[in-house]
Amino acid sequence: MQDHNSRFPTISKILILRQLLWGAAFYGTYVLLTKFFLNDLNYSEADTIMMMGAFGAVGPVFSAVGGFVADKYIGAFRAVYIGYTAYLAGFVLLGVGASDLNVPLSIFAIALIGYARGLSATCPTVLLGNSYSETNRDAFQQGLTVNYSINNLGSFSAKYLFPFLIAYLAYQGVFFISGLLMACILVLFFKFRKDLESVGNDLDKTPLPFMTWALFFVGSIATLGLVFWIFSNLDMGKYILYSLGFGAIGYFIYEITKATRAYQFKMVAVLITVCILIVFYFFYGQMFTSMNMYAINLMGDKLLGFIPIYPESNMAFNPLWCFVLGGPMIQVYAWLDRKGYSPTIPTKIAGAFVLSAIAFTLLGLSSENMGPDGKISADWILLVHFFQSGAELIVGALGAGFIFEMVPRYLAAFSIGLRAVAISLSGILAAVIATKIALPKDIVFTPEVVEAVYTGYFYMLAQIAAFMSVLTFALSRVIQKLILRGEALEAEEKEAALSH
Repeated sequence: MQDHNSRFPTISKILILRQLLWGAAFYGTYVLLTKFFLNDLNYSEADTIMMMGAFGAVGPVFSAVGGFVADKYIGAFRAVYIGYTAYLAGFVLLGVGASDLNVPLSIFAIALIGYARGLSATCPTVLLGNSYSETNRDAFQQGLTVNYSINNLGSFSAKYLFPFLIAYLAYQGVFFISGLLMACILVLFFKFRKDLESVGNDLDKTPLPFMTWALFFVGSIATLGLVFWIFSNLDMGKYILYSLGFGAIGYFIYEITKATRAYQFKMVAVLITVCILIVFYFFYGQMFTSMNMYAINLMGDKLLGFIPIYPESNMAFNPLWCFVLGGPMIQVYAWLDRKGYSPTIPTKIAGAFVLSAIAFTLLGLSSENMGPDGKISADWILLVHFFQSGAELIVGALGAGFIFEMVPRYLAAFSIGLRAVAISLSGILAAVIATKIALPKDIVFTPEVVEAVYTGYFYMLAQIAAFMSVLTFALSRVIQKLILRGEALEAEEKEAALSH
């Protein structure tokens, strides 16, 4: 029997190992897709940016739907198990599609991966949260941060190494490696399935009716078909993503009207936070769109003057810094707590906007410092990611835990999915805006071209981030008042219940 009051309960260790393997499989594939579509499948730069934006957006926006299905119909652990099986199939089919440059099969494969991400994304946090007792929530927050750091270790390793493996295994071989990693997770799930079911929701502990399975199967086929259509029709597909995202937020507002008065205050605080996150993740989305394309076009192939690196591996800098900074950030929070100051989650997000403003200012400066070889030093990109990753770590490690604590348990998976909805809406918006700086494949990169296309764009982003830091700090006080009011009402409700 696991100890729910320990710092790392047994199930939390299993879930953290899962995160390492998943991070390597998913993000290792993700880092290859830009060049795969751009060069091998012969997409234009603008279409490639939109495809990457859609790929980054589909999983998160459908994660709210996946969380709803897990909460109401199939259970949290079942959603993860089925989702990871779909991941395995998606990676294998992507490898098959890459072997003969089959565009429809490749699109279907990433649609299957997007479906898998949507179904399963929120539920590991639910399982992790349930593996800790109600009196052990501080340890849960620490567990989330460690889980996030471990995810970044797997992500960094794959993002750096997978491009090198292309020379030996080609794209199909590397995609098959991602499939193998997912197979390892499924073996782990099978071995510990009873323990994982025990920290799922009530649905995980009982057999499901045939009709539920039938509806789930039909719904999955329909969802997969919709995702495939979105990827195949990106100009119209982005409006579907917008509709799904704002629809999920609308459903959350509806649930606020049905909640107890105590939860209403706390859920309004969550709603404001989600709106702030939509703006923050717009900057995060630039890493996969404009920043990535900028690096692929212009980044040099040596880091610190001697470490070989492929331009598409620039995204490995993000998980590297997230992993390195995870431990020190925990220590900083602990030090602040000892000093009697514990900043709220929204206040931390305001600080994250400051770091993003610095990151994009540096990115603008980098575009003004081309070397004689017509390349930007990889050191600039490494430094930019230091600040942007610090911002991401502040938000990413704590946002899900904050939402989990603020909503009724029957809405846990769906509500955590709202953070993913913010990522989705921001990601597709980031892609749409980033296409404005897309360039023809045969363009010659002179300092004048770089300045005209990239410099002003990055400085504009820096200015918006600086403004958002001020606005978010102001809103953090409003959010904190809502939370305190909700907690006070909750205490009154408990006292009234005890008196009866």
